[in-house]
Amino acid sequence: MEKRIRLAFAALLITLIVGTVGLILTEHLSLAQAIYLTVQTVTTVGYGDIEVYSNSGHVFLVFLMLSGVAVMLYFAGLMMTFLIEGQLAGVYGRRKMNKKIIQLQDHIIVCGAGRVGRQVLYRLRKEGASCVVVEQKEDLANQLIEEGFIVIHSDATHDETLKKARIEKAKGLITALPEDSLNVFVTLTAKGLNPGINVVARMDHLESEKKLMRAGADKVISPAILGGWRMAMSILKPISVDYIETVIHDHNIEMEMVELRVDQGSCLVGKTLSTSGIKQQTGAMVLAILRENQVISNPGANEEILQGDLLIVLGLREQLHRLEDVAANLSKLQSY
Repeated sequence: MEKRIRLAFAALLITLIVGTVGLILTEHLSLAQAIYLTVQTVTTVGYGDIEVYSNSGHVFLVFLMLSGVAVMLYFAGLMMTFLIEGQLAGVYGRRKMNKKIIQLQDHIIVCGAGRVGRQVLYRLRKEGASCVVVEQKEDLANQLIEEGFIVIHSDATHDETLKKARIEKAKGLITALPEDSLNVFVTLTAKGLNPGINVVARMDHLESEKKLMRAGADKVISPAILGGWRMAMSILKPISVDYIETVIHDHNIEMEMVELRVDQGSCLVGKTLSTSGIKQQTGAMVLAILRENQVISNPGANEEILQGDLLIVLGLREQLHRLEDVAANLSKLQSY
């Protein structure tokens, strides 16, 4: 459609130039008068305030009327079609997007689709997580819509925007806006609307970490610090870093980690790691146990599993599926 509009506009411009030059040569009009009469003829206005006297001028105007009016009508028709189709497509697209948003539940809200936010979205998509992105810049929002993301084109710092993203039904929010102050504001707003939501916030300046934590952020991430650590370790321990990246990022290996909550009534309560059957029956490995505010890293085989423990388990996908069967009485198994 856009190509046809450009061609039609070029044809109209050529028609106006030819008409202007032709009237100057046939009727000896000034440039302003020739342009004025040409536009009158092509647009079918015809005020009649400029008269044509010569026969050659009359013949030329006849051809200008036939060709110019046809080109003008074609151009106008294309413009009307483009505008109407664009409006209809916009209305239909918004309705379709709103319908998808209404159906969201246990999803993740991503605020900001810049360099960091976009990588977050790609990772969430790879992991199969349901998410909606809030982006204020129209060009970025349109790009993400074309890529198939659910997008709300609005300001993430507004209450109504987060309500539209169904924050009351969301399980998490990631605020990756370019300014720390904006991330603080979004965190405050999100926690005010849904106190139980898990908020991960981006920070660029170290002094902003305490502010974000006071605002209610559950986790504060610095892309600069993580990037610097990763670059340093890639020099110091390249093989180890490559292995970890392969395990975490290579989907062909199907190695995953799960957070396994031991709730009341679980068959694992009171058992040690060796008697729980996790390693023997599934092959998965317990990397750590989170017990209240304590982290037990690389727990021993005789470590007892207590109610309320959070087990960090590493294994192949099929091993973790077997673990679900072993811990069938668990009420919460969250993969990440």
